[in-house]
Amino acid sequence: MGSQRAAVIGASGLVGRALMRVLENNRYEVAGTYATHSGDGLLPLDISEPSQVRDWFRLIQPETVFLTAALTNVEYCEDHPEEAYRVNVEGARSVAEEAARCRSKLVLYSTDYIFDGENGPYDEAAQPSPVSIYGRSKAEGEKVIREMLEDYLIVRTTVVYGWDRRSKNFAMQVYQKLQGGVPIQVAEDQIGNPTLVDYLAEASVRLVQQKTNGIVNVVGKDLLPRSEFGKALAKFFGLDPEMIQAVPTAGLKQRARRPLHGGLKVEKLNQLLGTEAMPLEEALKRLRRQWRGDAQITYVKADRSGKSARIAREIFDRVKEYYELVHQEKEFVPFKTPIPYAGRVFDEHEMVSLVDSALDFWLTLGPYGDLFEKKMKTFFAARDFILVNSGSSATLLGIACLMSRDLEGRLERGDEVITPAVTFPSTLAPIVQNGLIPVLVDAEVGTYNINPHLIEAAISPRTRALVIPHTLGNPCDMDIICDVARRHHLFLIEDACDALGSTFREKLVGSFGDIGTLSFFPAHHITMGEGGGVIVNNARLSKIARSVRDWGRDCWCAPGESNTCTKRFGWQLGSLPEGYDHKYIYSNIGYNLKPTDLQAAIGVVQADRIPEFVAKRRRNFSRLYEALEPCQEFIILPRLDPRSQPAWFGFPITVKQGVSKRELVQWLETARIETRAVFGGNILRQPGYANIECRVYGDLRESDRIMRDTFFIGVYPGLTQGMVDFMVERLKGFFSRI
Repeated sequence: MGSQRAAVIGASGLVGRALMRVLENNRYEVAGTYATHSGDGLLPLDISEPSQVRDWFRLIQPETVFLTAALTNVEYCEDHPEEAYRVNVEGARSVAEEAARCRSKLVLYSTDYIFDGENGPYDEAAQPSPVSIYGRSKAEGEKVIREMLEDYLIVRTTVVYGWDRRSKNFAMQVYQKLQGGVPIQVAEDQIGNPTLVDYLAEASVRLVQQKTNGIVNVVGKDLLPRSEFGKALAKFFGLDPEMIQAVPTAGLKQRARRPLHGGLKVEKLNQLLGTEAMPLEEALKRLRRQWRGDAQITYVKADRSGKSARIAREIFDRVKEYYELVHQEKEFVPFKTPIPYAGRVFDEHEMVSLVDSALDFWLTLGPYGDLFEKKMKTFFAARDFILVNSGSSATLLGIACLMSRDLEGRLERGDEVITPAVTFPSTLAPIVQNGLIPVLVDAEVGTYNINPHLIEAAISPRTRALVIPHTLGNPCDMDIICDVARRHHLFLIEDACDALGSTFREKLVGSFGDIGTLSFFPAHHITMGEGGGVIVNNARLSKIARSVRDWGRDCWCAPGESNTCTKRFGWQLGSLPEGYDHKYIYSNIGYNLKPTDLQAAIGVVQADRIPEFVAKRRRNFSRLYEALEPCQEFIILPRLDPRSQPAWFGFPITVKQGVSKRELVQWLETARIETRAVFGGNILRQPGYANIECRVYGDLRESDRIMRDTFFIGVYPGLTQGMVDFMVERLKGFFSRI
């Protein structure tokens, strides 16, 4: 097979890209083309221009041609019938003519839209009866191929999907819209076979290798309505399946008719391949591997080819084997297996990505860092996302930005910043370290957040900013907080280190304020080992943040680049000589807060798992909450705001009078169930903060109570059902003794 020459016409599309990967893996010499969306190594080709097709065939002289290029937008075809026929019929004719002249085998990709959808699923012998322009043009294209060629394969398929960020296929639409909180209306009466694109490509190549001629349906095994497939995808991605709104086709107001009871039979395919068509469950397992390994697909090194690429693949395969051998989940044994409050959750894809970065040996922040920042910027729909080396650094960077000389109305030493007394040191320390005066406000038992009703009363003429953490992933009342910040012209920093994926009024926390901060420590929602991030929604703050993170430099060139501004030696800033090297001009007092590209390589895989992790945290939290509801004579359960959807960091428990927190914690710890205090409790009771310069509003009574009576247990995604059940059993066992 290594000597065979194959070509993919339409290699920049979903099916074309999959075919290119499969053919290359099968050691074909393969060439690809594009019409409108270019790609590395692809040649331009418009199949509706016969002269281009002729010249291309003479250049490539392929033995097998896979024709995936087509006009597939059903609505567009309905509005532009002449263009549909020019591409789907006359384009197929031009390719068939040259295939016949070169004696090339032609593989044409077709669809179940060539049928009316009244008597599906259809076998290969069924007579076409299309009800749309798109369907008619594809049926005519098939007819052209059958009449002009003897050595041909027509592959009919339907509902093709895959993990491919360059594609708008149904799976990507579900992921992108639902992740952004946008519901989707999906037809409940359009029936088809969801077909994983990789399976389609692999089966196609196998059929060619077996010298199969004629028509073959290549689809997934399962036949189901489009809405059910949408819900299955939502569950798979860890998103809310209720956001898939099942409606009749008539309610979608589509201009072009669709075949309703469509789909294709797979008996011929099963017989030819000697195996059953791929079930949906198996296809989704493969999709999961692609989803988690997105970094490997998205970031491809241009200089890795030939022998180095083969060695890299071998290394990655051994890394996967190592993961299976060493890191697989072990059986839970009560009282013996530890139940951590938090921990890293990863698989072979994170390990491969880390090793991939190590092989590149960039080390300092580089390509993987760029990719991670882009993913998180998209996730938050933010103006910018700046990667740093920890959540603590993220808050430090946020405070430093607000004190920059480049910011109009900046904070000055001695200004007041309101923040809760129940907090983590990294939230408070940057305020103190920068000469600002923290104003400590009481928290609430139940939410464990700052009491929003006390904030406005705590404001003085010196108050300039709010630093508000979302404790344990439970969103604060952002209606009140944003209103106070707006009316009093206060800067707002959200500490969302505990709350990646939490929403308030369907908006992600961290994106309400001027700046949001995140942590990627192993205990948090995703991990890079050490790492953090700053969410910025202001262009000026974005420039300042990147400057302060990188020593305070004025230059915005990426590492290894120079003269991005095109006038590197044409600046005159401060009292520096005119023409001083811009790479060494510093407009802010800054730090070096960058992580390594090795850490970012882990992050790019973890970022795509956020919906999965959030869903598991919510599920574990709900199990604990429902199980402990009958125990409320002993404990106070967390209080949930109906406007919010927390991505819980932990499950907080406050004991009531007569219940000893110390004894309960020991009871759990002796069963190897980890517990944690709610961070610093009333942080002014901590030795390091006992004598700081600050102002206290109120008596901090509830903060003291949280310090005295509250702890939390884990809900992180690594907990199994058995672990959660054991935690419940152990808690109830303690209460039964009282």
